[in-house]
Amino acid sequence: MKRSWMISLIVSLLIVGGGTAGVFYILDTVPEQLAVSAVLNQPPEEDEKNAEVPKETQDIIYESQKLVVQIELPDGTIGSGFLYNDKGDVITNAHVVANAEEVSVITTDSKKMPGDVIGVSRDTDVAVVRVPGLEGRDPLPIRTEGYAELLDEVLALGSPLGLQNTVTRGEISGVDRTLDIEPFHYENMYQISAPISPGNSGGPLLDRNTGEVIGINSAKLDEETIGFSIPIADVLPMVERWSETPMESLPEFPELNEQVQSPVTGTDAEQATYMVQYFYDSINQGDFVTAYSLISSSWQEKTSFEEFRSGYYNTLSVSVDNLVADPKDDQVVVTAFITAEETVDGEVKVKKYKVVYPIQKENQSVKIMQGSGEEISNESKEEE
Repeated sequence: MKRSWMISLIVSLLIVGGGTAGVFYILDTVPEQLAVSAVLNQPPEEDEKNAEVPKETQDIIYESQKLVVQIELPDGTIGSGFLYNDKGDVITNAHVVANAEEVSVITTDSKKMPGDVIGVSRDTDVAVVRVPGLEGRDPLPIRTEGYAELLDEVLALGSPLGLQNTVTRGEISGVDRTLDIEPFHYENMYQISAPISPGNSGGPLLDRNTGEVIGINSAKLDEETIGFSIPIADVLPMVERWSETPMESLPEFPELNEQVQSPVTGTDAEQATYMVQYFYDSINQGDFVTAYSLISSSWQEKTSFEEFRSGYYNTLSVSVDNLVADPKDDQVVVTAFITAEETVDGEVKVKKYKVVYPIQKENQSVKIMQGSGEEISNESKEEE
C-alpha cells in the first residue's frame, strides 16, 4: 500500500526573473522544519556519484539531450522542457511560463525559436509550449503507464543556472509524496536523490535503463539534495487535451508577480565551454551532422560537410582533459586540451592536442567560429 507523506512545512515558490516568496503553513509537521521551493532559485549541486557512466547510459543521455530545451521568458525567467510529440509540443512546469503567452526556446545546438503557451494549469504545475520549429521531430519516449519504484535509477536533465542540458544521476528515494507550493498542489510525487537546481524546472526525469520519461522535475528541499518530480503518467491526459485543443485563454497567476528577482543564468564563458564539450561529445558519438551544425556559417562555407567528416576518419575517440575560457569583447575564446586515439599507418596511437575555438553569437545562435590547434607532443601546427 502506498504511504502518503504530507510535507508540512514552510513552502515557497521562488522564480528566477519574476516570482513570489509567499509562505504557506500546514498544521501537521515532519520531524524537522524544511523548506520546499520550485527548482529555479537554489545554488547548483554536484553529483557525488563519480563512478564511470556505462556506455548504454551515455547513449541515452546523448540522444535525450537533443530533445530537451531551455525556456526563456522576456523577464529573465529560465526553465527547461522536453519534446513529447511530433507536433513540436514541449512539456514544462506551469510556474516556468506563468503569465506568459509567448516564450523563447533554445535547443541543444543553440538555435533560438519562438514558442506559444497552449496550455497551463492553475492547480497542477504543468504547462505545454508549442514550438513550430520542432514540428516533425521524433520526441522523447514517454512511459504512459505504471510508476517508478523505490531505488529505481534515474537521470535528471535540464538547464540549471542556464547551463543547458546538465545531467545528474540518482535514485527514486521516495514515492507518493504530497506538498503544496502556492498556488500549486503536488501529490503522488517522486522523491529523487538526483541533484536538481535553478533552471531544472520542467526538465525530464528519465529511467536510467530505458531512457523513458517518467517524471517532470519540479521542486527541491532547500539546502538538501532531495528533489521532487511529477509522474508523467498522472498529467499526460491533460497535456494531450491541450495538444489536441489549445486553450483559448490562459489563466493568470497574479500571486507570482509580487516580487521581481534578478535572473540567474550561466555566464557566457560557461555556455561557451558547454558548446565545445558538446561538439566533442557529438564527435565521439559519430554524430557529425550535429557537430557540423555547431560551427559557424563562415567555417561551413570554407569546409563542406564531407571534408569536415573526413577529417575525423582516423579518430577513434576524443576525451576533453580541460577547457579554459577567456571572454573577449563579443566572443569567448575557449582553449581545449584533448586526448585523441587515432589510427596511424594501421596502428592505434594516443595523441594530445591544444585547440583554440572562438565562440560567439551568429543569427541568434551560439556558434564555434573556427578552430586551430597544435599537437602538444611535437608542437606541429594543424588547422581544423
